[in-house]
Amino acid sequence: MQRSTIPVGVSVDEIVERYWRFLSRNEQYALHFAQFKRRYQADRKSAEAEAIMFSLLRAEKLNPDIFEDPGTGGPDFRCDLSPGESFLVEVTSLDSASVSKKSGLPLGIDGAGGGAYGLITEKLLSAAKNKADQLGGHGSPGVLAITSDYDFAGLLLDRMAAEYLMTSAPQINVPLDGRPHYVTTDLRNAVFCNMGLLDASGNPIISPRRQSISAILLIAIHPRESRVVGLLHPEPASPFDPHWLPRVPYLRFQHWPITGNKARH
Repeated sequence: MQRSTIPVGVSVDEIVERYWRFLSRNEQYALHFAQFKRRYQADRKSAEAEAIMFSLLRAEKLNPDIFEDPGTGGPDFRCDLSPGESFLVEVTSLDSASVSKKSGLPLGIDGAGGGAYGLITEKLLSAAKNKADQLGGHGSPGVLAITSDYDFAGLLLDRMAAEYLMTSAPQINVPLDGRPHYVTTDLRNAVFCNMGLLDASGNPIISPRRQSISAILLIAIHPRESRVVGLLHPEPASPFDPHWLPRVPYLRFQHWPITGNKARH
């Protein structure tokens, strides 16, 4: 599974300017426009992520429209594909400084170099926890877009990041009796499921959680393109059809419900 690269063709500033014009020229979005201007002044990266996601959804011909209520909140966008077929999108942006601190990578690329770094699974999981309620209760599939324009976002929001968010970090087990090693996971940081008590056969009961999030998109924002990888919830409240965003590669469980040792994906 490779990440999808979606060319944007214009700069981030141009995307923000287009979104700014879209909001300002539609009277029904007057309150949203005022909120966006305040957000742009207070948290520019968050505002840019909102504009970029709107641009990506438009480029994919998904007919995005503003969904968030200025007074009560809610998901940012609704995409209407056909009568009775729609999904919601909530966008959240990761702060580059905190991502740098968590990963151990420098704040910016300043020359050749190399070395070890850590993934940011816990930050991604925290973003999902914080947005799960916001996507729930609407009767439509909910998509959470987690974005970052951090210089090393391409490393931290890739296929491996998606795998670790789906199942937690793998644990290598080496039997002392000479049998081959094997890989397990405790699902500690798994975004869509958790491991509970044992069933009558002694196998852990794995149950779904955060069912309001039908899919997650990890989006690394670069100056003129965005790289995307997706995760599909195995048992969401409302299923998201991956064909709605066909260019995005998705991670999903090979077996669900998971029984015994079938925790592959």
